[in-house]
Amino acid sequence: MTDSTKTAPSKAKLTTLAMVQIALCTALMCIAAQISVPLPIGVPFTLQVLMVILIALILRPLYALIAQSLYTLLGIIGLPVFSGGKSGVGTILSPTGGFIIGFILAAFLVSLLKGSGEGKFGLVRYILAAVLVGIPAIYLPGIALFMVYTQADLWKAIVTLTSVFILIDLAKCVIAALAAVPLNKALKKIV
Repeated sequence: MTDSTKTAPSKAKLTTLAMVQIALCTALMCIAAQISVPLPIGVPFTLQVLMVILIALILRPLYALIAQSLYTLLGIIGLPVFSGGKSGVGTILSPTGGFIIGFILAAFLVSLLKGSGEGKFGLVRYILAAVLVGIPAIYLPGIALFMVYTQADLWKAIVTLTSVFILIDLAKCVIAALAAVPLNKALKKIV
């Protein structure tokens, strides 16, 4: 072997630990989607937003993206992992399917912008990344697809989809951030 083939492993390479973390986070996302309370507006209350934000805050950006993409792929191929035990492409291409697309965006963007979570303002940065980046990243595709499928105008879509959920989702972001700080400390001890 020449020296050029004996290079150090790439940092982008998925380690066994990373694959386990991704798999566990994907499984937790599947479970969070099943904790669902149907609401009359057609969008159920679930723990998905909490789990998306928590995953983003404990995983690296690429790993968070993979975990959410894997969750979505499992649903697309027919496993009943979406809210209410739904699955298939039809779930993505429905009035509420934009939220699932938003989960992928939010996981990546929040993880990318979260910082280390350490220091005096670590928790504050986690909360700000979750609220200012995560919530819009989830809601914008959700609102857009809702408008396409229901022919609702922007104001009606925003009121319908956010009036019931926005305060709850903001609380979920804070809870996820509070949980992520000690989880990240524990994960650093493992690595």
